[in-house]
Amino acid sequence: MSSWTYTASNETNLMKIKYGKLIEKQFAQDNVLFGRVKKMETFVGKQVDRPIIQSIGGGVSAGSLPTANESKTALATITSKKLYAAASVDRETMKAAKKDEGSFVRMTSFPVKTATKAFNRNLERMITRKSADGTIGNGALIGGNASNSNVTGAGSSGCPYVINFSNASTYFPAEFQAIEVGDILHVNSETSELEVVDISESVVNGYSTGSISVVGTSTRLAALAGSGPFAAADYLFMQQSKGNELTSIGDAISASSGSLYGVSSGRRWQAYQKAAGGAALSTDLMNDVVINMIRQSGEAPNLILMGHHQYIKFLNLLEDQKVYNLPARDKKFKGQVSFSAIEYISPKGVIPVVMSRFLDSDEVYFLNDNHIEMHLRPGGFEWFDEDGTVFLRNSSSDVYDARYGGYGQLFVNPHFQGYLSGLAV
Repeated sequence: MSSWTYTASNETNLMKIKYGKLIEKQFAQDNVLFGRVKKMETFVGKQVDRPIIQSIGGGVSAGSLPTANESKTALATITSKKLYAAASVDRETMKAAKKDEGSFVRMTSFPVKTATKAFNRNLERMITRKSADGTIGNGALIGGNASNSNVTGAGSSGCPYVINFSNASTYFPAEFQAIEVGDILHVNSETSELEVVDISESVVNGYSTGSISVVGTSTRLAALAGSGPFAAADYLFMQQSKGNELTSIGDAISASSGSLYGVSSGRRWQAYQKAAGGAALSTDLMNDVVINMIRQSGEAPNLILMGHHQYIKFLNLLEDQKVYNLPARDKKFKGQVSFSAIEYISPKGVIPVVMSRFLDSDEVYFLNDNHIEMHLRPGGFEWFDEDGTVFLRNSSSDVYDARYGGYGQLFVNPHFQGYLSGLAV
Protein backbone atom coordinates (compact mmCIF):
# COMPACT_ATOMS: atom_id res chain seq x y z
CA MET A 1 0.00 0.00 0.00
CA SER A 2 1.39 3.38 -0.99
CA SER A 3 1.57 6.20 1.51
CA TRP A 4 -1.32 8.70 1.66
CA THR A 5 -0.84 12.38 1.09
CA TYR A 6 -3.39 14.84 2.43
CA THR A 7 -4.24 17.42 -0.25
CA ALA A 8 -6.97 20.00 -0.66
CA SER A 9 -8.40 18.04 -3.59
CA ASN A 10 -8.43 14.76 -1.63
CA GLU A 11 -9.95 16.18 1.54
CA THR A 12 -12.76 18.27 0.11
CA ASN A 13 -15.03 17.41 3.06
CA LEU A 14 -12.56 19.06 5.43
CA MET A 15 -12.06 22.17 3.36
CA LYS A 16 -14.17 25.28 3.91
CA ILE A 17 -15.31 27.52 1.08
CA LYS A 18 -14.18 31.13 1.23
CA TYR A 19 -16.80 33.37 -0.32
CA GLY A 20 -15.88 36.85 -1.45
CA LYS A 21 -17.97 39.99 -1.55
CA LEU A 22 -21.10 39.90 -3.68
CA ILE A 23 -20.29 41.16 -7.18
CA GLU A 24 -23.13 43.42 -8.22
CA LYS A 25 -21.56 46.16 -10.39
CA GLN A 26 -22.52 44.34 -13.57
CA PHE A 27 -24.90 46.85 -15.08
CA ALA A 28 -24.83 50.46 -16.26
CA GLN A 29 -27.24 52.16 -13.87
CA ASP A 30 -26.85 55.79 -14.87
CA ASN A 31 -30.08 57.74 -14.50
CA VAL A 32 -28.94 61.08 -15.89
CA LEU A 33 -32.20 62.45 -17.20
CA PHE A 34 -34.43 61.60 -14.25
CA GLY A 35 -31.90 63.26 -11.97
CA ARG A 36 -32.10 66.51 -13.96
CA VAL A 37 -35.78 66.93 -14.81
CA LYS A 38 -38.08 68.77 -12.45
CA LYS A 39 -40.12 66.46 -10.23
CA MET A 40 -43.55 67.85 -9.32
CA GLU A 41 -45.43 65.72 -6.76
CA THR A 42 -48.61 67.77 -7.01
CA PHE A 43 -50.46 65.69 -9.60
CA VAL A 44 -53.98 65.32 -8.14
CA GLY A 45 -57.33 64.93 -9.81
CA LYS A 46 -58.12 63.38 -13.16
CA GLN A 47 -55.47 65.12 -15.29
CA VAL A 48 -53.20 68.15 -15.63
CA ASP A 49 -54.05 70.71 -18.31
CA ARG A 50 -51.32 73.04 -19.55
CA PRO A 51 -52.34 76.00 -21.76
CA ILE A 52 -49.91 76.44 -24.65
CA ILE A 53 -49.54 79.80 -26.41
CA GLN A 54 -49.00 79.07 -30.09
CA SER A 55 -49.11 82.60 -31.47
CA ILE A 56 -48.66 86.10 -30.06
CA GLY A 57 -51.75 87.37 -31.84
CA GLY A 58 -52.31 89.92 -34.57
CA GLY A 59 -53.58 93.44 -34.10
CA VAL A 60 -50.49 95.51 -34.93
CA SER A 61 -50.04 98.10 -37.65
CA ALA A 62 -48.49 101.42 -38.65
CA GLY A 63 -50.33 104.44 -40.05
CA SER A 64 -53.84 103.52 -38.92
CA LEU A 65 -55.54 101.49 -36.26
CA PRO A 66 -55.16 97.73 -36.79
CA THR A 67 -57.79 95.03 -36.73
CA ALA A 68 -57.52 93.10 -33.48
CA ASN A 69 -56.92 89.38 -33.56
CA GLU A 70 -56.72 86.76 -30.84
CA SER A 71 -53.67 84.92 -29.57
CA LYS A 72 -53.89 81.24 -30.53
CA THR A 73 -53.74 78.81 -27.64
CA ALA A 74 -54.03 75.06 -27.19
CA LEU A 75 -54.48 72.82 -24.17
CA ALA A 76 -51.92 70.10 -23.47
CA THR A 77 -53.39 67.30 -21.37
CA ILE A 78 -51.27 65.15 -19.07
CA THR A 79 -52.75 61.86 -17.85
CA SER A 80 -51.19 59.55 -15.30
CA LYS A 81 -49.42 56.26 -16.02
CA LYS A 82 -48.93 53.44 -13.51
CA LEU A 83 -45.29 52.38 -13.02
CA TYR A 84 -44.30 49.37 -10.91
CA ALA A 85 -41.58 47.04 -9.69
CA ALA A 86 -42.27 43.97 -7.55
CA ALA A 87 -40.34 41.51 -5.39
CA SER A 88 -41.51 38.24 -3.87
CA VAL A 89 -39.78 36.27 -1.10
CA ASP A 90 -40.61 32.86 0.34
CA ARG A 91 -41.10 33.07 4.13
CA GLU A 92 -38.77 30.14 4.87
CA THR A 93 -36.05 31.80 2.79
CA MET A 94 -36.48 34.99 4.80
CA LYS A 95 -35.94 32.95 7.99
CA ALA A 96 -32.95 31.05 6.56
CA ALA A 97 -31.26 34.26 5.44
CA LYS A 98 -31.98 36.29 8.55
CA LYS A 99 -28.38 36.15 9.87
CA ASP A 100 -25.02 36.62 8.22
CA GLU A 101 -23.93 33.02 8.70
CA GLY A 102 -26.94 31.84 6.75
CA SER A 103 -26.50 33.77 3.52
CA PHE A 104 -24.57 36.42 1.65
CA VAL A 105 -27.44 38.90 1.93
CA ARG A 106 -30.50 39.48 4.05
CA MET A 107 -33.59 38.39 2.17
CA THR A 108 -35.56 41.36 3.40
CA SER A 109 -33.10 43.95 2.09
CA PHE A 110 -31.61 42.38 -1.05
CA PRO A 111 -34.91 42.05 -2.98
CA VAL A 112 -35.82 45.62 -1.99
CA LYS A 113 -32.50 46.92 -3.29
CA THR A 114 -32.60 45.01 -6.57
CA ALA A 115 -36.24 45.94 -7.23
CA THR A 116 -35.50 49.66 -6.96
CA LYS A 117 -32.47 49.28 -9.25
CA ALA A 118 -34.58 47.42 -11.80
CA PHE A 119 -37.26 50.11 -11.55
CA ASN A 120 -34.74 52.92 -12.11
CA ARG A 121 -33.17 51.12 -15.07
CA ASN A 122 -36.57 50.68 -16.71
CA LEU A 123 -37.57 54.26 -15.85
CA GLU A 124 -34.46 55.71 -17.49
CA ARG A 125 -35.12 53.64 -20.60
CA MET A 126 -38.78 54.71 -20.58
CA ILE A 127 -38.17 58.45 -20.29
CA THR A 128 -35.28 58.45 -22.79
CA ARG A 129 -35.95 56.05 -25.64
CA LYS A 130 -38.66 56.46 -28.25
CA SER A 131 -40.92 53.50 -28.91
CA ALA A 132 -39.44 51.20 -31.57
CA ASP A 133 -42.75 51.14 -33.47
CA GLY A 134 -43.01 54.94 -33.68
CA THR A 135 -46.17 55.12 -31.55
CA ILE A 136 -45.89 57.60 -28.69
CA GLY A 137 -45.96 55.88 -25.30
CA ASN A 138 -46.42 52.42 -26.79
CA GLY A 139 -43.17 51.10 -25.32
CA ALA A 140 -42.05 48.77 -28.14
CA LEU A 141 -38.53 47.60 -27.27
CA ILE A 142 -37.32 46.00 -30.51
CA GLY A 143 -38.98 44.95 -33.75
CA GLY A 144 -38.36 42.34 -36.38
CA ASN A 145 -37.22 42.50 -39.96
CA ALA A 146 -39.00 40.52 -42.62
CA SER A 147 -35.89 39.28 -44.40
CA ASN A 148 -33.31 39.05 -41.63
CA SER A 149 -35.03 37.91 -38.44
CA ASN A 150 -36.07 34.35 -37.68
CA VAL A 151 -37.32 32.27 -34.76
CA THR A 152 -36.18 28.84 -33.61
CA GLY A 153 -36.89 26.66 -30.58
CA ALA A 154 -39.98 25.56 -28.67
CA GLY A 155 -40.17 27.90 -25.66
CA SER A 156 -39.07 25.29 -23.11
CA SER A 157 -36.21 25.69 -20.65
CA GLY A 158 -34.21 23.12 -22.58
CA CYS A 159 -35.13 24.57 -25.96
CA PRO A 160 -36.08 28.25 -25.61
CA TYR A 161 -37.43 30.37 -28.40
CA VAL A 162 -34.48 32.16 -29.97
CA ILE A 163 -35.39 35.34 -31.84
CA ASN A 164 -32.54 36.26 -34.17
CA PHE A 165 -31.91 39.86 -35.15
CA SER A 166 -29.35 39.53 -37.91
CA ASN A 167 -29.69 42.59 -40.16
CA ALA A 168 -26.41 44.42 -39.56
CA SER A 169 -27.79 47.74 -40.83
CA THR A 170 -31.04 47.79 -38.84
CA TYR A 171 -30.38 47.25 -35.13
CA PHE A 172 -28.57 49.50 -32.68
CA PRO A 173 -26.97 48.56 -29.34
CA ALA A 174 -29.62 50.63 -27.56
CA GLU A 175 -32.29 48.13 -28.57
CA PHE A 176 -30.45 45.33 -26.81
CA GLN A 177 -29.66 47.59 -23.83
CA ALA A 178 -33.41 48.02 -23.29
CA ILE A 179 -33.73 44.32 -22.36
CA GLU A 180 -31.99 42.35 -19.61
CA VAL A 181 -31.85 38.66 -18.72
CA GLY A 182 -34.68 38.06 -16.26
CA ASP A 183 -37.05 40.56 -17.86
CA ILE A 184 -40.50 39.23 -18.68
CA LEU A 185 -41.74 40.22 -22.12
CA HIS A 186 -44.80 39.97 -24.34
CA VAL A 187 -44.95 39.59 -28.11
CA ASN A 188 -47.24 42.13 -29.79
CA SER A 189 -50.62 42.17 -27.99
CA GLU A 190 -50.20 38.74 -26.39
CA THR A 191 -50.46 38.56 -22.60
CA SER A 192 -48.57 35.27 -22.14
CA GLU A 193 -45.29 35.75 -20.28
CA LEU A 194 -41.88 35.12 -21.83
CA GLU A 195 -38.83 35.16 -19.55
CA VAL A 196 -35.57 36.33 -21.09
CA VAL A 197 -32.93 33.66 -20.37
CA ASP A 198 -30.13 34.80 -22.67
CA ILE A 199 -29.05 37.74 -24.82
CA SER A 200 -26.33 37.40 -27.41
CA GLU A 201 -25.07 40.55 -29.11
CA SER A 202 -22.23 41.62 -31.34
CA VAL A 203 -21.62 45.32 -32.01
CA VAL A 204 -19.75 46.36 -35.16
CA ASN A 205 -19.46 49.98 -36.32
CA GLY A 206 -22.46 51.12 -34.32
CA TYR A 207 -24.80 48.34 -35.44
CA SER A 208 -25.80 45.24 -33.49
CA THR A 209 -26.61 41.72 -34.50
CA GLY A 210 -27.68 39.11 -32.00
CA SER A 211 -30.47 37.09 -30.50
CA ILE A 212 -32.84 37.09 -27.54
CA SER A 213 -33.80 33.75 -25.99
CA VAL A 214 -37.08 33.46 -24.11
CA VAL A 215 -38.94 30.72 -22.26
CA GLY A 216 -42.71 30.60 -22.14
CA THR A 217 -45.82 30.33 -24.27
CA SER A 218 -46.41 32.45 -27.36
CA THR A 219 -48.83 31.74 -30.16
CA ARG A 220 -46.93 34.08 -32.48
CA LEU A 221 -43.48 32.61 -31.81
CA ALA A 222 -44.81 29.06 -32.09
CA ALA A 223 -46.22 29.89 -35.52
CA LEU A 224 -42.96 31.46 -36.65
CA ALA A 225 -40.51 28.88 -35.29
CA GLY A 226 -38.69 27.32 -38.20
CA SER A 227 -41.14 28.63 -40.79
CA GLY A 228 -41.26 32.39 -40.96
CA PRO A 229 -39.49 35.60 -39.97
CA PHE A 230 -40.03 37.75 -36.92
CA ALA A 231 -41.54 40.36 -39.20
CA ALA A 232 -41.32 44.14 -39.34
CA ALA A 233 -44.73 44.32 -37.65
CA ASP A 234 -43.62 42.11 -34.72
CA TYR A 235 -42.39 43.76 -31.51
CA LEU A 236 -41.31 42.82 -28.01
CA PHE A 237 -42.78 44.73 -25.06
CA MET A 238 -42.02 44.76 -21.33
CA GLN A 239 -44.70 42.79 -19.49
CA GLN A 240 -48.06 44.56 -19.15
CA SER A 241 -46.53 47.70 -20.71
CA LYS A 242 -47.85 47.87 -24.26
CA GLY A 243 -49.56 51.24 -24.64
CA ASN A 244 -49.07 52.00 -20.95
CA GLU A 245 -45.66 53.69 -20.88
CA LEU A 246 -44.64 57.30 -20.36
CA THR A 247 -44.36 59.71 -23.24
CA SER A 248 -40.59 59.61 -23.65
CA ILE A 249 -38.27 62.47 -24.52
CA GLY A 250 -37.42 60.61 -27.73
CA ASP A 251 -41.13 60.29 -28.57
CA ALA A 252 -41.69 64.01 -28.00
CA ILE A 253 -38.72 65.46 -29.88
CA SER A 254 -38.91 63.14 -32.91
CA ALA A 255 -42.66 63.66 -33.51
CA SER A 256 -43.37 65.61 -36.69
CA SER A 257 -47.01 64.72 -37.24
CA GLY A 258 -50.06 63.69 -35.24
CA SER A 259 -50.44 65.08 -31.75
CA LEU A 260 -48.47 65.29 -28.52
CA TYR A 261 -50.43 65.58 -25.24
CA GLY A 262 -53.49 66.27 -27.38
CA VAL A 263 -51.92 69.22 -29.23
CA SER A 264 -51.29 68.88 -32.97
CA SER A 265 -47.66 69.05 -34.06
CA GLY A 266 -46.86 72.34 -35.71
CA ARG A 267 -44.61 75.37 -35.87
CA ARG A 268 -44.87 76.20 -32.16
CA TRP A 269 -45.30 72.62 -30.94
CA GLN A 270 -42.44 70.66 -32.43
CA ALA A 271 -38.73 70.25 -31.75
CA TYR A 272 -36.21 71.64 -34.17
CA GLN A 273 -35.39 68.55 -36.23
CA LYS A 274 -32.32 68.19 -38.41
CA ALA A 275 -31.87 65.18 -40.71
CA ALA A 276 -28.16 64.58 -41.27
CA GLY A 277 -28.80 62.51 -44.38
CA GLY A 278 -26.01 60.07 -43.57
CA ALA A 279 -23.41 62.76 -42.90
CA ALA A 280 -20.86 62.27 -40.14
CA LEU A 281 -21.25 64.11 -36.85
CA SER A 282 -19.65 67.53 -37.13
CA THR A 283 -19.57 70.85 -35.32
CA ASP A 284 -21.41 72.31 -38.31
CA LEU A 285 -24.36 70.00 -37.73
CA MET A 286 -24.33 70.64 -33.99
CA ASN A 287 -24.11 74.39 -34.54
CA ASP A 288 -27.05 74.16 -36.94
CA VAL A 289 -29.26 72.54 -34.31
CA VAL A 290 -28.24 74.83 -31.44
CA ILE A 291 -28.49 78.09 -33.41
CA ASN A 292 -31.87 77.15 -34.84
CA MET A 293 -33.14 76.18 -31.39
CA ILE A 294 -32.16 79.67 -30.22
CA ARG A 295 -33.81 81.19 -33.28
CA GLN A 296 -36.97 79.18 -32.70
CA SER A 297 -37.41 79.56 -28.95
CA GLY A 298 -34.94 82.15 -27.75
CA GLU A 299 -33.26 79.55 -25.52
CA ALA A 300 -30.32 77.21 -25.99
CA PRO A 301 -30.18 73.58 -24.86
CA ASN A 302 -28.54 72.88 -21.51
CA LEU A 303 -27.79 69.19 -22.14
CA ILE A 304 -26.63 67.25 -25.21
CA LEU A 305 -27.27 63.52 -25.10
CA MET A 306 -25.51 60.98 -27.32
CA GLY A 307 -25.32 57.25 -27.62
CA HIS A 308 -21.92 55.65 -27.03
CA HIS A 309 -21.15 55.39 -30.74
CA GLN A 310 -21.62 59.09 -31.51
CA TYR A 311 -19.90 60.01 -28.24
CA ILE A 312 -16.76 58.22 -29.44
CA LYS A 313 -17.01 60.08 -32.75
CA PHE A 314 -17.41 63.34 -30.85
CA LEU A 315 -14.28 62.59 -28.81
CA ASN A 316 -12.37 61.95 -32.02
CA LEU A 317 -13.80 65.14 -33.52
CA LEU A 318 -12.30 67.12 -30.64
CA GLU A 319 -8.97 65.29 -30.56
CA ASP A 320 -6.99 68.16 -32.05
CA GLN A 321 -8.64 70.57 -29.60
CA LYS A 322 -7.33 68.83 -26.49
CA VAL A 323 -4.89 70.72 -24.32
CA TYR A 324 -2.57 68.79 -22.04
CA ASN A 325 -1.16 70.56 -19.03
CA LEU A 326 2.20 68.92 -18.41
CA PRO A 327 3.74 70.09 -15.12
CA ALA A 328 7.50 70.66 -15.36
CA ARG A 329 10.07 69.10 -13.03
CA ASP A 330 7.50 66.86 -11.38
CA LYS A 331 9.10 63.63 -10.18
CA LYS A 332 5.69 61.98 -10.17
CA PHE A 333 4.80 63.26 -13.62
CA LYS A 334 1.95 61.52 -15.41
CA GLY A 335 0.65 62.66 -18.78
CA GLN A 336 -3.04 63.51 -18.93
CA VAL A 337 -4.42 61.85 -22.04
CA SER A 338 -8.14 62.44 -21.85
CA PHE A 339 -10.88 64.91 -20.94
CA SER A 340 -12.38 64.89 -17.46
CA ALA A 341 -15.51 66.21 -19.12
CA ILE A 342 -16.73 67.33 -22.52
CA GLU A 343 -18.50 70.61 -23.09
CA TYR A 344 -19.98 72.26 -26.14
CA ILE A 345 -19.60 76.05 -26.26
CA SER A 346 -22.78 77.71 -27.53
CA PRO A 347 -23.63 81.39 -28.06
CA LYS A 348 -25.52 81.22 -24.79
CA GLY A 349 -22.99 79.37 -22.68
CA VAL A 350 -21.46 75.97 -22.02
CA ILE A 351 -23.52 72.81 -22.64
CA PRO A 352 -22.42 69.49 -21.13
CA VAL A 353 -22.34 66.48 -23.46
CA VAL A 354 -23.17 63.14 -21.82
CA MET A 355 -23.72 59.55 -22.92
CA SER A 356 -26.87 57.47 -22.80
CA ARG A 357 -27.01 53.74 -23.53
CA PHE A 358 -30.60 54.13 -24.70
CA LEU A 359 -30.01 56.39 -27.72
CA ASP A 360 -29.68 54.94 -31.21
CA SER A 361 -26.28 55.19 -32.87
CA ASP A 362 -27.45 57.68 -35.51
CA GLU A 363 -29.09 60.34 -33.31
CA VAL A 364 -28.32 63.11 -30.82
CA TYR A 365 -30.73 64.83 -28.42
CA PHE A 366 -30.36 68.57 -27.72
CA LEU A 367 -32.37 69.14 -24.56
CA ASN A 368 -33.52 72.07 -22.46
CA ASP A 369 -34.56 70.33 -19.25
CA ASN A 370 -36.05 73.55 -17.89
CA HIS A 371 -38.98 72.57 -20.09
CA ILE A 372 -39.14 68.90 -19.11
CA GLU A 373 -41.22 67.96 -16.07
CA MET A 374 -42.11 64.74 -14.29
CA HIS A 375 -45.62 65.12 -12.90
CA LEU A 376 -46.13 62.66 -10.03
CA ARG A 377 -48.91 61.80 -7.65
CA PRO A 378 -48.16 62.92 -4.07
CA GLY A 379 -45.35 60.81 -2.59
CA GLY A 380 -43.61 60.27 -5.92
CA PHE A 381 -41.99 56.87 -6.40
CA GLU A 382 -42.03 54.88 -3.16
CA TRP A 383 -42.63 51.50 -1.53
CA PHE A 384 -46.28 50.67 -1.04
CA ASP A 385 -46.39 50.61 2.76
CA GLU A 386 -49.87 51.90 3.58
CA ASP A 387 -50.44 48.72 5.62
CA GLY A 388 -47.48 49.61 7.84
CA THR A 389 -44.94 47.31 6.21
CA VAL A 390 -43.20 46.95 2.84
CA PHE A 391 -43.63 43.15 2.74
CA LEU A 392 -47.24 42.00 2.49
CA ARG A 393 -48.35 38.40 3.07
CA ASN A 394 -49.64 36.68 -0.05
CA SER A 395 -53.11 35.36 0.73
CA SER A 396 -52.71 32.13 -1.27
CA SER A 397 -49.11 31.03 -0.54
CA ASP A 398 -46.29 31.16 2.01
CA VAL A 399 -44.78 34.18 0.30
CA TYR A 400 -44.35 37.87 1.05
CA ASP A 401 -44.70 40.44 -1.73
CA ALA A 402 -43.22 43.94 -1.92
CA ARG A 403 -44.24 46.59 -4.43
CA TYR A 404 -42.50 49.77 -5.50
CA GLY A 405 -43.64 52.42 -7.94
CA GLY A 406 -45.80 55.44 -8.48
CA TYR A 407 -48.12 57.25 -10.84
CA GLY A 408 -47.34 60.09 -13.18
CA GLN A 409 -46.39 61.28 -16.62
CA LEU A 410 -43.42 62.98 -18.26
CA PHE A 411 -44.19 66.34 -19.85
CA VAL A 412 -41.85 67.58 -22.59
CA ASN A 413 -42.41 70.93 -24.28
CA PRO A 414 -40.97 70.03 -27.70
CA HIS A 415 -40.59 73.66 -28.83
CA PHE A 416 -37.49 74.07 -26.64
CA GLN A 417 -35.79 70.83 -27.74
CA GLY A 418 -33.69 69.71 -30.72
CA TYR A 419 -33.25 66.41 -32.53
CA LEU A 420 -30.42 65.42 -34.86
CA SER A 421 -31.02 62.15 -36.71
CA GLY A 422 -29.71 60.13 -39.65
CA LEU A 423 -26.04 60.50 -38.75
CA ALA A 424 -23.41 58.29 -40.31
CA VAL A 425 -22.82 55.14 -38.31
